[in-house]
Amino acid sequence: MLLMYYTLRSYTFPRVEKPFFDDRKLFAFFALGVVLGMVLFAFESWGETIAGVETVLALVIGFALMEELMKLVILNFPRFQKKIDTAFYALALGLGIGSTVTFANVYIFLLDVESVGPAEVGIVAFLGVLFVLMHGSTTTIIGIGVARGDVKGYFPEALLIHVLFGLLYESFFAIDIIPPPANVLGLGGATAVVVYAYAKIHRTSIPALVKDANRLAARK
Repeated sequence: MLLMYYTLRSYTFPRVEKPFFDDRKLFAFFALGVVLGMVLFAFESWGETIAGVETVLALVIGFALMEELMKLVILNFPRFQKKIDTAFYALALGLGIGSTVTFANVYIFLLDVESVGPAEVGIVAFLGVLFVLMHGSTTTIIGIGVARGDVKGYFPEALLIHVLFGLLYESFFAIDIIPPPANVLGLGGATAVVVYAYAKIHRTSIPALVKDANRLAARK
């Protein structure tokens, strides 16, 4: 919620006279994201039970494709196409998904570990933040593509970010193949991917969309 406020505060009261989105719809999309996050976590948990060295690549790509297509189906309804507020609702949807996945991962971790110290909790919380940033950025990218009427131009970017993050993230846990401390490079790469992606949508992509929308409105 704090990240959503930080990202969207410049596009609603009191920063602007006319908000770029409806608060009720925004929180409805966030709630929808929470529900979808539960479904995705269940699928991912099942995937982990069958994952192996031979299947991890296919599972990462497959789950990434499934999740991003699901987001696209939701956001690409005719009522949301070529409307600027779609990008903001997409952000709320993605952050809702990410928050649920994070909470579920932390909860499962605490159940599995007999003795939990501050270091373990901090690591799991950090990993959870990465999922929030990943889902927030990829869903927003798709939303911007829908708002601009250019899904084909934006969906591949969202999918690429998700796949790169997934592969780098999984490499951190593949200690049989990538022993410590080399596996930490995977986590560092995953962090860099999602931090860059979120910073881009926050500092560049959303402001550019708003600027273009204002320019088109001024011509009418």
